[in-house]
Amino acid sequence: MTDDADTLHRRDLNRDARIAEWKRQAKQAARKKRRRNLYVITLHPEVLERDEFRRANPGYIDGMPCVYVGLTIHLPGDRYEQHKTGYRSSKYPRMYGIELAMELVEGFDEDGLGDAEREAGLADWLREQGLGVWQN
Repeated sequence: MTDDADTLHRRDLNRDARIAEWKRQAKQAARKKRRRNLYVITLHPEVLERDEFRRANPGYIDGMPCVYVGLTIHLPGDRYEQHKTGYRSSKYPRMYGIELAMELVEGFDEDGLGDAEREAGLADWLREQGLGVWQN
Protein backbone atom coordinates (compact mmCIF):
# COMPACT_ATOMS: atom_id res chain seq x y z
CA MET A 1 0.00 0.00 0.00
CA THR A 2 1.10 3.56 -0.59
CA ASP A 3 1.39 5.90 2.39
CA ASP A 4 -1.90 7.63 1.47
CA ALA A 5 -3.75 4.33 1.05
CA ASP A 6 -2.28 3.02 4.31
CA THR A 7 -3.40 6.17 6.14
CA LEU A 8 -6.92 5.88 4.72
CA HIS A 9 -7.06 2.19 5.63
CA ARG A 10 -6.02 2.92 9.25
CA ARG A 11 -8.60 5.72 9.43
CA ASP A 12 -11.33 3.35 8.19
CA LEU A 13 -10.31 0.69 10.73
CA ASN A 14 -10.37 3.27 13.52
CA ARG A 15 -13.83 4.48 12.45
CA ASP A 16 -15.13 0.90 12.26
CA ALA A 17 -13.78 0.17 15.76
CA ARG A 18 -15.50 3.29 17.14
CA ILE A 19 -18.79 2.30 15.52
CA ALA A 20 -18.55 -1.21 16.98
CA GLU A 21 -17.94 0.29 20.44
CA TRP A 22 -20.91 2.66 20.08
CA LYS A 23 -23.14 -0.27 19.13
CA ARG A 24 -21.94 -2.23 22.16
CA GLN A 25 -22.58 0.75 24.46
CA ALA A 26 -26.07 1.27 23.02
CA LYS A 27 -27.02 -2.38 23.60
CA GLN A 28 -25.70 -2.24 27.15
CA ALA A 29 -27.56 0.99 27.93
CA ALA A 30 -30.78 -0.33 26.43
CA ARG A 31 -30.61 -3.43 28.64
CA LYS A 32 -30.19 -1.21 31.70
CA LYS A 33 -33.03 1.06 30.50
CA ARG A 34 -30.83 4.06 31.17
CA ARG A 35 -32.29 7.56 30.85
CA ARG A 36 -31.30 9.25 27.62
CA ASN A 37 -29.16 12.39 27.40
CA LEU A 38 -30.31 15.63 25.80
CA TYR A 39 -27.70 17.35 23.67
CA VAL A 40 -27.39 20.50 21.58
CA ILE A 41 -25.04 21.04 18.64
CA THR A 42 -24.31 24.51 17.30
CA LEU A 43 -24.87 24.69 13.55
CA HIS A 44 -23.05 26.95 11.11
CA PRO A 45 -25.22 29.94 10.09
CA GLU A 46 -25.13 28.69 6.47
CA VAL A 47 -27.91 26.30 7.54
CA LEU A 48 -30.23 29.32 7.29
CA GLU A 49 -29.88 29.09 3.51
CA ARG A 50 -31.85 25.83 3.60
CA ASP A 51 -35.56 26.51 2.96
CA GLU A 52 -36.61 23.52 5.06
CA PHE A 53 -34.69 24.87 8.07
CA ARG A 54 -36.13 28.38 7.63
CA ARG A 55 -39.70 27.05 7.39
CA ALA A 56 -39.23 25.12 10.65
CA ASN A 57 -38.18 28.36 12.39
CA PRO A 58 -40.60 31.16 11.51
CA GLY A 59 -39.79 32.99 14.76
CA TYR A 60 -36.03 32.95 14.22
CA ILE A 61 -34.36 36.20 15.28
CA ASP A 62 -31.46 37.27 13.03
CA GLY A 63 -28.12 36.84 14.75
CA MET A 64 -29.28 34.15 17.18
CA PRO A 65 -27.56 30.75 17.08
CA CYS A 66 -28.80 27.84 15.01
CA VAL A 67 -28.74 24.47 16.74
CA TYR A 68 -29.63 20.80 16.45
CA VAL A 69 -31.37 19.21 19.45
CA GLY A 70 -31.21 15.49 20.05
CA LEU A 71 -31.66 12.76 22.60
CA THR A 72 -29.22 9.88 22.90
CA ILE A 73 -28.33 6.87 24.94
CA HIS A 74 -24.67 7.83 24.37
CA LEU A 75 -22.62 10.56 25.98
CA PRO A 76 -23.26 13.87 24.15
CA GLY A 77 -19.63 14.09 22.98
CA ASP A 78 -19.82 10.61 21.48
CA ARG A 79 -23.11 11.45 19.77
CA TYR A 80 -21.60 14.60 18.27
CA GLU A 81 -18.72 12.51 16.92
CA GLN A 82 -21.22 10.01 15.49
CA HIS A 83 -23.01 12.79 13.60
CA LYS A 84 -19.75 14.13 12.19
CA THR A 85 -18.63 10.62 11.22
CA GLY A 86 -21.92 10.00 9.43
CA TYR A 87 -22.97 7.16 11.73
CA ARG A 88 -26.74 7.33 12.31
CA SER A 89 -26.48 11.01 11.56
CA SER A 90 -29.02 13.67 10.79
CA LYS A 91 -28.04 15.77 7.79
CA TYR A 92 -27.84 19.12 9.57
CA PRO A 93 -25.37 18.22 12.33
CA ARG A 94 -23.34 16.17 9.84
CA MET A 95 -23.12 19.00 7.30
CA TYR A 96 -23.26 22.10 9.52
CA GLY A 97 -22.32 20.93 13.04
CA ILE A 98 -19.65 23.04 14.70
CA GLU A 99 -19.54 22.01 18.37
CA LEU A 100 -21.55 20.82 21.33
CA ALA A 101 -23.44 23.61 23.08
CA MET A 102 -24.56 21.92 26.28
CA GLU A 103 -24.76 25.27 28.06
CA LEU A 104 -27.96 25.92 26.08
CA VAL A 105 -29.68 23.15 28.05
CA GLU A 106 -29.14 25.05 31.31
CA GLY A 107 -32.37 26.57 32.56
CA PHE A 108 -34.59 24.14 30.69
CA ASP A 109 -37.09 22.55 33.11
CA GLU A 110 -37.48 18.91 32.11
CA ASP A 111 -39.10 17.71 35.34
CA GLY A 112 -41.89 15.22 34.73
CA LEU A 113 -41.16 14.87 31.02
CA GLY A 114 -40.52 11.54 29.29
CA ASP A 115 -37.69 11.13 26.82
CA ALA A 116 -39.66 12.07 23.68
CA GLU A 117 -41.20 15.06 25.45
CA ARG A 118 -37.81 16.26 26.72
CA GLU A 119 -36.35 16.57 23.21
CA ALA A 120 -39.40 18.34 21.76
CA GLY A 121 -39.72 20.51 24.87
CA LEU A 122 -36.10 21.67 24.67
CA ALA A 123 -36.46 22.42 20.95
CA ASP A 124 -39.62 24.47 21.57
CA TRP A 125 -38.03 26.27 24.53
CA LEU A 126 -35.02 27.29 22.41
CA ARG A 127 -37.27 28.39 19.51
CA GLU A 128 -39.24 30.60 21.93
CA GLN A 129 -35.94 32.40 22.62
CA GLY A 130 -35.46 33.08 18.90
CA LEU A 131 -32.92 30.38 18.07
CA GLY A 132 -33.07 28.41 14.84
CA VAL A 133 -33.66 24.79 15.88
CA TRP A 134 -33.73 21.46 14.07
CA GLN A 135 -34.75 18.17 15.62
CA ASN A 136 -35.77 14.83 14.15
